[in-house]
Amino acid sequence: MSQRHYIPLLLIFIAFNSVAQEDPVTSSAIVIDGLINPARDIEDIRLGTPRELKVIAPTLAQQELDRAVLNRLMQEIASSPELTQRRLGVNENQLQNIFITLSNARGFINDSEMANIRAMCRAWDRSELTGDDRIKEALGAYSRRQQLTLNFIEKYYGVVRSDIDSFLAEESQLLFAAYMDDRRRRMANAGATSSGAIVQNLGSGTDTVRFHCHD
Repeated sequence: MSQRHYIPLLLIFIAFNSVAQEDPVTSSAIVIDGLINPARDIEDIRLGTPRELKVIAPTLAQQELDRAVLNRLMQEIASSPELTQRRLGVNENQLQNIFITLSNARGFINDSEMANIRAMCRAWDRSELTGDDRIKEALGAYSRRQQLTLNFIEKYYGVVRSDIDSFLAEESQLLFAAYMDDRRRRMANAGATSSGAIVQNLGSGTDTVRFHCHD
């Protein structure tokens, strides 16, 4: 390569390398100007108000965790009875009693989701408000009706746990309590979802109201 061609190429390389070492936000804004401007977007985030979270599926409420854990325990007993028996420190007869207790509890509980929806739509139909205020009123009616069910579920499964404790030895009670605490924490951290309607906020709940209710 001749000296004449080598110098321009060297200057181009130096210039390119200098741009690459600039502040990432600044250089990116220059390179892709007209498409995406990171510097402007960051400033918009600083000055703007936080956008409301769009909920895809409601997570389990605190009151639902015991039921979810005990339903999972019933599945574990059915699929891996020997492992579950060792984990809880119970004999075969006690394991069977736990399974029967949980089966009965599962069949007894009704989430009353349709009752929640009806309460929401009644509030919507009767409301004298308009716009977002009317939607908020309907969502509030759903949440209040749902809370009644959640409170019942929590109390009922507290009784179920006490019933299981009543026929366990002291050591097994400790193992059972440890199992419940561990599984409850895991489900809460994993963000397990609920089967209820999406009413967590105005943005998510508006679609629910429009789908179920009408003028």
